[in-house]
Amino acid sequence: MKKYRFLALAIGAVSLATITNAQTPSPEVMLRLSQYNYSFGTARSAALGGAFTSLGADLSSMAINPAGLGMYQSSDVSISPSITASTMKSAYGGYHAEDNKTQFSIGNLGVALNVYQGSGTLTSMTFGFSYNKLADFNNTSLAYNNGIGSSITEIFAERMNGVPVSIFDTDDPYQPFRQNLSISQWGGGLAYQTRLLEAINSNQYSPFGPTADNPDRKGALSELATMNPAMRRIMSGSIGEYDFSGGFNFNNILYLGFTVGLQTIHMHNENNYTETYNNNEYNLISMNYIQRQRLDGTGVNFKFGAILRPTQNLRIGLAVHTPTFISLEEEYIEFMGAEYKNVTPGGLIDSPYALNNYSINTPTRLLAGISYSIPKIGLITFDYERVWYNGMRLRNTGYWTVEDETKQMVKDMFQAANNFRAGIELTPLPKFYLRAGYALYGDCTHTDIYATSANCPVIKSYENYSAGIGFRFGHAYLDFAYIYTDYKYLGDDLFYYNEPGMEYPISSGTIDYTQNRHTVTMTLGFRF
Repeated sequence: MKKYRFLALAIGAVSLATITNAQTPSPEVMLRLSQYNYSFGTARSAALGGAFTSLGADLSSMAINPAGLGMYQSSDVSISPSITASTMKSAYGGYHAEDNKTQFSIGNLGVALNVYQGSGTLTSMTFGFSYNKLADFNNTSLAYNNGIGSSITEIFAERMNGVPVSIFDTDDPYQPFRQNLSISQWGGGLAYQTRLLEAINSNQYSPFGPTADNPDRKGALSELATMNPAMRRIMSGSIGEYDFSGGFNFNNILYLGFTVGLQTIHMHNENNYTETYNNNEYNLISMNYIQRQRLDGTGVNFKFGAILRPTQNLRIGLAVHTPTFISLEEEYIEFMGAEYKNVTPGGLIDSPYALNNYSINTPTRLLAGISYSIPKIGLITFDYERVWYNGMRLRNTGYWTVEDETKQMVKDMFQAANNFRAGIELTPLPKFYLRAGYALYGDCTHTDIYATSANCPVIKSYENYSAGIGFRFGHAYLDFAYIYTDYKYLGDDLFYYNEPGMEYPISSGTIDYTQNRHTVTMTLGFRF
């Protein structure tokens, strides 16, 4: 069976595009912008695992199944601040590291206005507005190894072969990047300017050290040297959605609803790669390669839902979420530096900024749920969700070949995922609630995808374990929830390169990442 790696070069240096100074999102970035987690809503919905497709009368309904608005018999306003603490661990060639990041945010803020109560077929009508946090990108990671046999500079040399050396003969340090060099070659251009590459002839390059054509050259790295790679990744940002919703109650049996969702996307990613060396008798001490990517965008989607209550205590829900049509602005830049013995450090050399605009479509979602309540005892609820990640699309690049290539890569790499959520709520005392929940967001990758070398490690599945309590004080309410999230990642190569005819690939070896996140959410609300 054919196996796929996400991209061919190190730490996001290669994109799908081969266009001058242009970059499009790699499939793993598209995936990251499409993975939502319903643990960031109200404390009640989070504590119940996000299993709210058949439940209602909660402000989180607007982001899950807007038909739940139809169950309101009064108006509602609430705010849900939360604190998240993320821990990222790595295992790389026998070496282990971890990094942590804590973030404060607003998970949900909204209002539902019950504008009509009647006795006819249309029993009630409620409109609402809310902000819902759907994804959190805030995490940092560290991974390092000692004594590997490959260097990232070998890939820089492979990528630069065929580029005329003459383009570097200029007083303008940015000239190489204005002469038909794609982003995949920026790292090579920076490596040449920091003397990590040497020209063999007019359009071929060698990484530091003696070569077959020049065996006596005393380069930056000796043949017996080995590499100590390290990677520090810093990610920040989130996906938030402003929902404008309406819910309608027909005879307290059928509830229908709609949502227009407006998303805001902010994702900043920095990859800081370094190499130091063992047994190097020449001058090179270390090299440093930094890549910074900023993605900001807006998107729109539509949600339609229904809830059927055939008996007083039984509820059955169904919702469809269209793809989110996202327009993105990207800013991308690289830096490189090297430290040599007996040479004053020259600082970092930077590439030009790549400023790009394009669009993506996230997956379609189908949600189904069922819940059953027992008066004075509690309720139990279950959800199933199908997400077609293989339907993600790249749009409006101006290059249809790139869009077609991305479409095929997405189909090859991803599959539809099956998600399951469940929750239970007990009422041991009047106006006091105990809650627990679980959510499994299923594997969205094909089994023959086994490693990645791109902007950020790929989350293939994740689980939420949640618990909470709730209090009612007249018209006011106060809820608390704790959510533990466990993420599973694909193996990640810092760099990897292979072409037909190569005796063996150039590879850093695979890093195994694990991540867990602790989230505490409080909801303070008032019904009127």
